[in-house]
Amino acid sequence: MSSQQVLEEKASEIEAIRDLLTEYKAIGIASLQKVRATQLQELKKTLADRVYMKVLKNTLTKIANENSERTDLKKLEGYLEGSNLFLFTNLNPFKLALLLERGKVKTTAKAGDIAAMDVVIPAGNTGQPPGPIISQLNAVGLPTRIESGSVWVSKDTLVVRKGEPISERLASVLSKLGIKAVEAGLSMKAILDEGIMIDGEQLKIDIEGTRKGFEQS
Repeated sequence: MSSQQVLEEKASEIEAIRDLLTEYKAIGIASLQKVRATQLQELKKTLADRVYMKVLKNTLTKIANENSERTDLKKLEGYLEGSNLFLFTNLNPFKLALLLERGKVKTTAKAGDIAAMDVVIPAGNTGQPPGPIISQLNAVGLPTRIESGSVWVSKDTLVVRKGEPISERLASVLSKLGIKAVEAGLSMKAILDEGIMIDGEQLKIDIEGTRKGFEQS
């Protein structure tokens, strides 16, 4: 492909991005870091009539923003880092965030992953025979005993809190015990909704807490 063809292709892509950025009421940016291809395909199919999803190059998106009639698009630039999926929609941003949250699945942790919940190892039989597993369990703070030829955890033990990183040692133990401590799925970085930038943290809704609040009122 000649350099002229490459330039023409990029110009065409930038124009297509510019059209997308002005066509919808809300523009969301989600991280692709913890997303499986099968999950993404399922989400695209489920939300096809309400959300258009597309991976866009950050550099081309910035160029498309420069000459856009929508000056509010500049607010997106602070989130244009890493691998991103753009979500174009006319849905309420909080409803979109909720739909994505429901699409997440629990999965096995790797070193450095962030715990999606408080992880408590319950007391009971690990199903593991005595051996190196004992020192591995003890190393992450789990009290053990041997009973009926198996290693048992002596009491319920909190090994990591929600939002904390999971160490390599703990990730190995959780994997051996079949405990899934992280969530895979789309995580919203932010949504630009009719000129208002809403950060991902502001989009998080405590559904259970809200429900309890209504019950108690």
